[in-house]
Amino acid sequence: MQLWDIEPHPELSLKGRLQNDEHGRALWVVVGKREWQFDGINWNPVQECDIFTEPQYMGEPGASAQRIDHEFAYFKSNTDVILCGKARSYAKNPVTSHECRLLIDGHIDKTLKVYGPRQWVEHGGSITISRPSSFIEADIDYSYAIGGDERNRMGCGVAASNQQLLEQPVPRIFYPNEDWTATSKQTQVAGFGSVPPFFESRQRLAGTFDDEWLENRKPTLPVDFDRRFYQTAPLDQQCKGHLSGGERIMISGFCHDDTLTFRLPKIRYQAEARFKDQTITTDMSIFTLFVDTETKKLSLTYTAAFPCQDKEHLLISTVITNTQEA
Repeated sequence: MQLWDIEPHPELSLKGRLQNDEHGRALWVVVGKREWQFDGINWNPVQECDIFTEPQYMGEPGASAQRIDHEFAYFKSNTDVILCGKARSYAKNPVTSHECRLLIDGHIDKTLKVYGPRQWVEHGGSITISRPSSFIEADIDYSYAIGGDERNRMGCGVAASNQQLLEQPVPRIFYPNEDWTATSKQTQVAGFGSVPPFFESRQRLAGTFDDEWLENRKPTLPVDFDRRFYQTAPLDQQCKGHLSGGERIMISGFCHDDTLTFRLPKIRYQAEARFKDQTITTDMSIFTLFVDTETKKLSLTYTAAFPCQDKEHLLISTVITNTQEA
């Protein structure tokens, strides 16, 4: 057995990493992950799944929608729920707008409205939008949401001039009772996906990387770094604390024929880090629930972080055990 080995677990894919917290103190971070595939009747466990050490993007890194962030955040006060998929009309009937909903009992109830393609209409110097065309499916990512500014750098509908606006597509994804207006800086950015670190809602939590930081603190994070930066779901997709397993989830508007309804498995894990001078045990919290309605897969990411400043060399191994199952 090598230093820092994690003993295999029959259910979990596992990975560990030594890293520093925002104060530069060493942490041993252990991530366990389970994935299930829906076959139309049952959710079946997947044998192995990837644990991401880098953000995963739909296209060019840093310039396209983020599928999921790296999975080695050492702190989350709430479970992030990330939903990836397309809006699909019921029974493939053409529609001009369509609502998609995510519901987790006691935690989240979120609905977004997706419009069919629209065009800009210019009237004597002012701009409006046409009626939507019909569609049966549409992508849901932040490139179709309000943006073009610091809130959502890959979005559309906000520009410095009418000419620049006319060169953009019309945004299609909104919260119910909202739509594009000439004062769309008040409109909420709408999406179900992971929020990239370069969106204003996360970037402002990263702290101030100025000359003071460069001269006196680098590579430690800025003094005004906020741990909420590690929450990668939209604010209304962050649970009230951590999921514990057993919660009922309903996802509608993403499949032509079905509403996905299921309960999370009621499984909990505990991590035990064995050092030469002591053993530390802690529960593994559910940091992320990820659902992909295209592939009909869901995953749960469990995380434990062990402070180990000045004792990294004493770490021998880590053992994961089950603590609860329905």
